[in-house]
This record gives sequence, C-alpha cells and structure tokens, in this order.
Amino acid sequence: MDDSQVLRNIASSVILTMHQIPQINHLPIEELHRIPLGKLRKDATRLHAVCRYRKGISKEQIRGPEDVRCVDLHPEATPVQWEEYAKFLLYHEFLHALGFTGHDRTFRTLEALWPNKEAIGMGASFSAHLRRRGAKWAWTCPKCAKEHLRSKRGKGRYRCRDCRVTLIDVPYQTSRPNT
Repeated sequence: MDDSQVLRNIASSVILTMHQIPQINHLPIEELHRIPLGKLRKDATRLHAVCRYRKGISKEQIRGPEDVRCVDLHPEATPVQWEEYAKFLLYHEFLHALGFTGHDRTFRTLEALWPNKEAIGMGASFSAHLRRRGAKWAWTCPKCAKEHLRSKRGKGRYRCRDCRVTLIDVPYQTSRPNT
C-alpha cells in the first residue's frame, strides 16, 4: 500500500472516531475527507504535523475545512509502530481545520476527548525517535556522561547544565537506514 493510501486510511479512521465524540459530532466532520493529505520533509525533527491554510486567509478568518489547503504529517509517523500517534496527530490537525486555530483551553479540552490516551502522550518519544534518527553528533559531558543528540557539532560552545563542564563532540553512531 502506498503512502497516500496509508494516510487516507488513517484519516478515515480518525474521522469515524470523531463522529463518535458527542462534543464535536455536530461540526462539519464529513468535510474533512476533502482536505488533501501530504507529508512533511523527512528530516523535520520538531514538527510532527501541520494544518496549512489557504493563501490570504488569516487564522481569525478560518470558517472550517474549506479554508484548509492541506494537512501534512511526518512520514515517520505512518509506520505501524507510530500509527496510533499518527491518528492523534491527524485528530489534532483536524480540530484546527474545523476552526479551532489556537491551542487555548477550548482546544485542549477538545483534544483531550481523543479516546486513546496513550497516543496523546507519545509525542515525547516520537520526538526522541526523530532526534536519534537525525543525529550526527552527541554533545557529551565528560563528567556525568549525559548525551545531547544534535545534527551539528557544538565546537565547545555549550556546557552541561548540571556539571557546568564544557560538552565534547562525539560522532554519533546509529543504525539508521541510508537516507
């Protein structure tokens, strides 16, 4: 199955689940099927998903899914091991598409309605997975051995937060596939 079909299947599952949440099932959820789905760059480490709006429309003007250009998901979120987190990411972005553009109390309340509570908390481990995957250097404390994975050398510019000792650059070896 190709990536676009995987994304469509995940989106269909999310939309079906959204219909079953009483607090939001009155919203135009069925229109979410029309939103094009895409992928972020595979080297993105901080962004997991994004809801992109049509040009010329500010967040204050968003009326609903018709104002959304696309929703992009990180390509690393689609394999089976991250599929539950991918569903939560799409739910999060679909809430934005429905007009909840900020991350205010209302948005967080709606976000917390997602039934898979474990998936809600997977963001930190997904971020760590992306950092490990893209790391070329480990800024290492020679005193406490704490590692900070980075893509660039530190060149002696950084200190350990705990020990106040200058971090050293150690090439990071990982078993990642050729990208």
